[in-house]
Amino acid sequence: MKLSELVGGEPDLLIQGDWATEVSGLGYDSRRVMPGDLFFSLARDREQNRANIEEALARGARALVVKGREDGSARPAATVVRCERPRRLMGVAAAHFFDTPSRRLDLIGVTGTSGKTTTTYLLASIFEACGAPAGIIGTVGIFVGPRKIYGGLTTPESADFEAALAQMERAGVRRAAAEISSIGLAEERVEELNFRACVLTNLGRDHLDYHRTEENYFAAKLRLFTELLPKSSHRDAFAVVRGDDPFGQRVLSAVKGRAISFGLARGLDVYPLNVSIGTDGIRASIAALGKRIEVRSPLLGEINLLNILGASAVSVALGIEADVVAEGLRRCPGAPGRLEAVPGPPGTAVLVDYAHKPDALEAVLRALRALNPRRLVCVFGCGGDRDRGKRPLMGEIAGRMAHLAILTSDNPRSEDPHAIIADVEAGLKAADLGRIAPAEVGRKPGYLVEPDRRAAIALALGLVTAGDIVVIAGKGHEDYQLVAGRRLDFDDRAVVRELMAESSRQMPGA
Repeated sequence: MKLSELVGGEPDLLIQGDWATEVSGLGYDSRRVMPGDLFFSLARDREQNRANIEEALARGARALVVKGREDGSARPAATVVRCERPRRLMGVAAAHFFDTPSRRLDLIGVTGTSGKTTTTYLLASIFEACGAPAGIIGTVGIFVGPRKIYGGLTTPESADFEAALAQMERAGVRRAAAEISSIGLAEERVEELNFRACVLTNLGRDHLDYHRTEENYFAAKLRLFTELLPKSSHRDAFAVVRGDDPFGQRVLSAVKGRAISFGLARGLDVYPLNVSIGTDGIRASIAALGKRIEVRSPLLGEINLLNILGASAVSVALGIEADVVAEGLRRCPGAPGRLEAVPGPPGTAVLVDYAHKPDALEAVLRALRALNPRRLVCVFGCGGDRDRGKRPLMGEIAGRMAHLAILTSDNPRSEDPHAIIADVEAGLKAADLGRIAPAEVGRKPGYLVEPDRRAAIALALGLVTAGDIVVIAGKGHEDYQLVAGRRLDFDDRAVVRELMAESSRQMPGA
């Protein structure tokens, strides 16, 4: 396509070169630029931008988009477009380049502090129960049916997002569910998408290292419902919002078009009539916009009941029959690393979950305590180079809600793991607990500290007996650990399996 066809209609652009330049691809990572690409220079650092531009040109970029007066004229043969919001312009170019597939797909955007991933998996399962492949875009990756085509940002850059939707359309996908993060919204990665529906699961504390305040965080989420959804090309676009969440109520009051509420309270548009939640899953009847859905789901806990309610609300509003919704819910095993069961010691339940923020951890622990375990053991930590304010909050929650908390490392990144642990310990102490030794477990209240995550998991598995539940929180589906600039192989689920295999080999007669 010609450069003018991609971005020519946008205001406040300064062109240096030829508008008729032919562009054969879009790129924003200079290491992956192909000859003929239009390269978008997005680095925040001026020197890094210059280096990226030089590399992109060396690899054959035919045109550049740069911010303001960034030096993009090192190679006069390349056309340079200057603007104040290169990432925003990339969304415009990507929509034109891939012919705006979201105009023809039912794209469901799911945002919230927790529950996004599971909700997208539930929606995809329901869509597939309708007899067609579905798409998923989110933290675990981008999937076209069962095939993974991308792993990276929760909400991809617009060029990757539009490319994925185009690939889905070619594969026969007509409905896709996508996680829309607050950072993705703030960085304008989804400005040109046409949403058929947008969902708010809930809102708590997260990403304050980026947004600084909870109100800024909420404002980023709110834009999805008050700015992006209203300009959708779908005439019947609608919002689905948890109505018994304080922030959800604010969103509902701000939405100008069709809004559907869901939650546990009667009087909302979608709510449970009766519920049974146990270690074998969720059984419930749901009232949904005048229809009744009989739910039989393998998912665990009240948190997943809420995810089921949100997915059901979207599906019924799209016109999917109640029995098809029920079948999709029955089929869905959940998302990887979200209360995912891993075989543990006999009679115990061992679950791996991604909960790495206060609200999510509290919701997980509350849901598991409601299953009435003999004892609930929580292995958890906090990530480095992220919001330090949440560390004592998570410590207090684990200390208050678990019968035994085992504090360990998460992804310390560049920070000293022991310093992170000290921050979290302040919250455990606020819960009137003290550090104890493993031999003291059961004889006095307290928490354990084991900085080595594998050793901490082994400690938990060695302490539990029949009737106990272990939740290993924080990393979920991740198969790595970030330590001092290194990416180490580490998957909580694989570690549990390895430890259980070692244990079985050590048993007498094995």
